[in-house]
Amino acid sequence: MGRPELVDVIREVAGFGVWRGSGNIDEEALENIEYFSAPPGEPGDDDRVALAAALMGTMDAWLQDAATDGTGRPGVVYLWHDDQAAQLRLSFVSAGRDGIPFGVQLVFVDGPQEILNDFLIGAHRASGAPLKVFARELAAAA
Repeated sequence: MGRPELVDVIREVAGFGVWRGSGNIDEEALENIEYFSAPPGEPGDDDRVALAAALMGTMDAWLQDAATDGTGRPGVVYLWHDDQAAQLRLSFVSAGRDGIPFGVQLVFVDGPQEILNDFLIGAHRASGAPLKVFARELAAAA
């Protein structure tokens, strides 16, 4: 799969929507997870721009889906690079970003670019280093 195909796959995932369980965050995280493998070759700037745009569009679609589910619960869609699996991952849970279910320290970044760059170059996180996460939140309905 090349980068244009990866962009297409990420855009396709936008239509999947999110699953809201009964409040079990770990279950929701696993049910909503999507995995993307890095295509071979050196990434260009156009690749990074197209991938970031596709990811932002998918995140927006998931948040919109969550906002219209009638529960009024908060939600967060989040993106990270799993260096051990060499994958870009995306998931959703019915919580704020402090409720993202990871057993490691997280550091939140301002956009998907830093995570995309780590993914595309195959960067490895140092042992004990915090995991970079890009998250977009949906506030609870008042």
